[in-house]
Amino acid sequence: EFGQRGTTERFVAGPLPEVGKWVKLEVAADKIGLPAGKQVMGYAFTVLDGTAWFDYMGVEGRVDPASDPAQSFLAWRKAAAKTKPPEVPGPLAGLLAGGTDKPLAPDDLRRLRDFYLQRVCTVTQPAFAAETAQLDTVRQERRAYQDSLPSTFIWNDLAMPRDSFVMERGAYDKPGAKVEPAVPAILPAMHKSSAQGRATRMDLARWLTAPENPLTARVTVNRFWQQVFGTGLVKTSHDFGTQGALPSNPALLDWLAVRFEESGWDVKKLMRLMLTSQAFRRSAAGTDTEWSIDPENRFLARGPRFRLDAEQLRDQALYVSGLMDFTAGGRGAQPYQPPNIWEPVAYTGSNTRFYKQENGGNLYRRSLYTFLKRTAPAPFMVNFDAPSREQFCPQRERSDTPLQALQLMNDVQHVEAARMFAQRILASCPPDHPQAASERLNFAWRTVLSRLPTADEAAAALDFLQSRLAKYAAAPEEAGKLITFGESKPDARWAVPELAAWTLTANLILNLDETINRN
Repeated sequence: EFGQRGTTERFVAGPLPEVGKWVKLEVAADKIGLPAGKQVMGYAFTVLDGTAWFDYMGVEGRVDPASDPAQSFLAWRKAAAKTKPPEVPGPLAGLLAGGTDKPLAPDDLRRLRDFYLQRVCTVTQPAFAAETAQLDTVRQERRAYQDSLPSTFIWNDLAMPRDSFVMERGAYDKPGAKVEPAVPAILPAMHKSSAQGRATRMDLARWLTAPENPLTARVTVNRFWQQVFGTGLVKTSHDFGTQGALPSNPALLDWLAVRFEESGWDVKKLMRLMLTSQAFRRSAAGTDTEWSIDPENRFLARGPRFRLDAEQLRDQALYVSGLMDFTAGGRGAQPYQPPNIWEPVAYTGSNTRFYKQENGGNLYRRSLYTFLKRTAPAPFMVNFDAPSREQFCPQRERSDTPLQALQLMNDVQHVEAARMFAQRILASCPPDHPQAASERLNFAWRTVLSRLPTADEAAAALDFLQSRLAKYAAAPEEAGKLITFGESKPDARWAVPELAAWTLTANLILNLDETINRN
């Protein structure tokens, strides 16, 4: 027999049920030695003889919420509906909103009970403590990883579009007739694919790029041609109408536009086509006859020649110096800038009132990522005709002013880039080489101009280098000031006068006409 008679080890519930019939067996806890408050750690079923099937087993108990509300799932739901505890995740917080009066689906109730048992109930929570802590750690790591990813803004259509109206006489508080997205009636109709019966932004995009509309491809191709050759095939890239200029080569414009469309609007293929063309690879030098017949090079008898844009000049200096940080995406960077540029035009309390120069790699990120304040753009951008971005700029002007030369020679980012480039030049050839200076100049010319210096250029550069070496050998304090421009530290391998002399030589090369102009 199992258990002793007359003790809680043995309890007779009644006669055996009939064979093949189910019976519900209920046993009071105190009958088997489980007084109130006793914690049940587990249970097991044992059959001493015969065969029996068990379908379901459960323990029914009661708690007193007055002594510990966390031990009651019902009491916790009622309290949490009012207090809205922050530790409850968003999806589950919504399930708590209605309290116990709100009926829940079985799956929702199970999820809510699981959270209660794992996180709230003082009886069961310790059993899950280790797994919960591990789960929290993994979630924190995932959240930290997600926060480290660059983010950007996106556009999305509203589920229910807002109504739009014609504002009578432009008054915002006098809406007139209701209007829907459409194109002018004089143009071909726009197909509406939306089930709501109104045009969407996708419909507009398809309408703009439809084969029946050749204008989009022609304008786009002309803009890229302008970027590569300095002037578009249609000189007035902002005006393709009757007031604009005629294309210098209509057949070429049409051919490029058709190729662009047929390639699936592939910009890389279009740029590769232009950059590998004979027209682009020609020398910018021309005969007197060519200059007299076509001073603007509209017929492409010679290669394009124009000054690089502000961003290209800065990025070029950073690249050859080895300073450039190629980090892609993320927030805008705030590199070197003269003081007191933002403050005079900022509102009190504005988050762009004071310019906070960044440190480290953000100083040397590509100019594409430079944070620009429209009312106070960076001087290195303005001096080289970059737009302020207060309005659209389809075509940049190209001026030639003394400020440009002063900036390229004296601005901290250009002087620092010249010093870092000088360190690359010095490291390109061992100092004990019999022709070290000449070999280093060859390296500098190849790096910046993709060619070797001519005999005259090499002689002039060597003379300049020798004069700077003599000057800084006699004035090491001035040399020390020159090589400490910027946040990066000078390489201690090189003598201060030598590094300063090569810094000015590198700066000279970075200021050559051939360097700052597309030839």
